[in-house]
Amino acid sequence: MKTKRIKKGTFTPNYQIKDLKKAKVNRDLFVKHSENFDKKLNKYGWLLPITISASGLILEGQHRVESAKRMKQKTIPAYIVDWLNDDSELEVLNTIISLNNSNRGWNTINYLKSFSQHNEDYKVVYDEVLKNKNTITAGNMIHIYFGRTVGVFKQGEAKILNIEFSKYLCKNISALVTKYGKTKIQAYQIREMIIVGNVKAKGNIQIMDYLFREYDKMAQGNHPALTSISEFRPYIENELNTYLSLVK
Repeated sequence: MKTKRIKKGTFTPNYQIKDLKKAKVNRDLFVKHSENFDKKLNKYGWLLPITISASGLILEGQHRVESAKRMKQKTIPAYIVDWLNDDSELEVLNTIISLNNSNRGWNTINYLKSFSQHNEDYKVVYDEVLKNKNTITAGNMIHIYFGRTVGVFKQGEAKILNIEFSKYLCKNISALVTKYGKTKIQAYQIREMIIVGNVKAKGNIQIMDYLFREYDKMAQGNHPALTSISEFRPYIENELNTYLSLVK
């Protein structure tokens, strides 16, 4: 069996920083993050090159570039991926994500924002995250709209399950958090309500109206299940079963 030939780029230890370009589909720059590289670079030097396209588009290492600029560097070591078509934003985005999949710096919002430029579903969810940032976490917003995704979310392939039901969940959850605060209406409770809504209630708004009323009563009466991760969902599911038995 012949060894498969895998594409390889070229390395240059002294790429001109002035010729580098930022990719607009990359995650946002954080000054504090780039400042963390200052001491590392001074102490250890360049242990790894940045990764760029043939035209100088930064694919990985934008924070190290900012650190180098701050230290008045003129050049930077770079690995050049010369086969990438950087006229295609989607191809650039997929390459950046592939390079950063193990990088914890890329969070849910980074993925949403980047894919929102090419995917209407991601744009809808990204806009909802910004609109509800004070009441619903980005992770729970993903669960509301996309369900329990695994790898497809980071690949830009997640699909909105039911937009009307998702908007309904957002409205009711946000109202509860606004009314009682995040200390009482916590993220894990919200996650469990979302799962029950999407999986057990199967997007039935009548059922969820009943469950949200019960949830409100729990918050109002400081029900002990509110403070227990292990007890909250069983309690809600029991209320769901009670409702279903009444409407039979």
